[in-house]
Amino acid sequence: MRKTIFLIFLSFYISANCQNSVDKIVVTKNLLAARFNSSDSLYKSENKIITNKKVISKILEELKKIDNKNYLLAKYKIDTAYIKNNPEKLLKLYSNKLEIDWNTQQKKFIFKELQDVENFKKQLLDYLSNGCCYTMHNHYRNQIDIEVYKNNTIINKYSSRKYSWGYAMPWTGESDTIYNYEVERIINHLFNVPQKIKEPIEGDELLKYLVNKIIDNNIKNLYKLSAYSYQEEIEELKSTFNILSFEEVYGRGRYIWDEPKTLKISLQNIEMLPNVYLQFLASETGNTIYSRDSIIKNYKNIVTRVQNIKFIKSYLARNTNSKLDIYYFNNKPINNYNIESVNKNPIEWKKQDDYVAGLNWYEKNNVKPSFDLNEAIKTSQMNHCGCNYRFEKSFIEKGIFFEFFDEEDNTSIWILLPDNNVLLYIMDGEKALDLNLTEFEKSWGIKYPCKLFNSEGAEIKN
Repeated sequence: MRKTIFLIFLSFYISANCQNSVDKIVVTKNLLAARFNSSDSLYKSENKIITNKKVISKILEELKKIDNKNYLLAKYKIDTAYIKNNPEKLLKLYSNKLEIDWNTQQKKFIFKELQDVENFKKQLLDYLSNGCCYTMHNHYRNQIDIEVYKNNTIINKYSSRKYSWGYAMPWTGESDTIYNYEVERIINHLFNVPQKIKEPIEGDELLKYLVNKIIDNNIKNLYKLSAYSYQEEIEELKSTFNILSFEEVYGRGRYIWDEPKTLKISLQNIEMLPNVYLQFLASETGNTIYSRDSIIKNYKNIVTRVQNIKFIKSYLARNTNSKLDIYYFNNKPINNYNIESVNKNPIEWKKQDDYVAGLNWYEKNNVKPSFDLNEAIKTSQMNHCGCNYRFEKSFIEKGIFFEFFDEEDNTSIWILLPDNNVLLYIMDGEKALDLNLTEFEKSWGIKYPCKLFNSEGAEIKN
């Protein structure tokens, strides 16, 4: 007992003596500016020289609180034993903002994730290191250096991380890592800077935050498993198709927009070429999904029509690793969302016509516009007329929507029209099949060629 007391006293004495022997501490706040080569450079610095022994002692005391990343959860009052043994209770902390069903398969999957302590460690580190990097709206970062002097010689140096916003910690020394919010509180006080960010949350509040982050980060997997809630309905398709996969559609934009929960069920059978597939998008209807009767009744005619497009069939035969997906939205092979995107409607067409007529003012008054007239008309046309073919709705709603994937990861979206001509609507990549579309090859991002082709692959000019 006496030996223990002596050792504690000796340690305190040495530490205190060391702190008292420090001449000064220099704190430097560096503002770094982003450079085009993904590095940064010093924009400006500001420093404070601290000689007050009480302040020196307080800073050094806080910098002695060295952390190990493996024990950060305990530091922030998270019980790892509770995590490992209470997945049901952890799941109840989830906000369920995305309205997950939590069927048996989803629970089985997420329980495994919620019992993995490493997931909580990672999310805690992400929380503490938020704001690390430059962004479109953040072109500067901060870094704080703390230099400890004895006899005018640096004996220790600690640096914060580089950060655009968030916490300055962790502080790193020669071999130490310190997650201590109090250090930056002291430094902000020295520089008369208001404390903009609150102390890190901990305990139950932090646990709830981490659970929500873990679940949100697994949302794509949970969407895939969501379809198991309707497994009985999906299996009704087994009598006609091979069911290759099924999942809830994650996100909106290319295929659907404001539909309710929608499942994507990938199907194939002997009526289809080896690299042709049917994608059944079935929306939730009450406690079930849209009836399977329609697709079972109508698919043969739809598949046959697409497979009879000669230039596409030829390409599929020559490029066996390419893939063609024919879509079926509840009870039809094209939906109103895609019709509206491609074709718009008479009300929008009139807006475009009125806009173009209004631009004639510049010519009549011999005024040079401050913008490119052709580009303005082109942009407005896409917004109000889509591809500007102005098909009758009764015509285009008999179309068939399909997507093509080639062996080089280029994708394209097409609509087979009732007259058996094919409209190339979207190109996502450098090419679409082996068609001559050189004017789009060097364009970046998603392109809208809006070109019509006959069954032989010859372009139909307007």
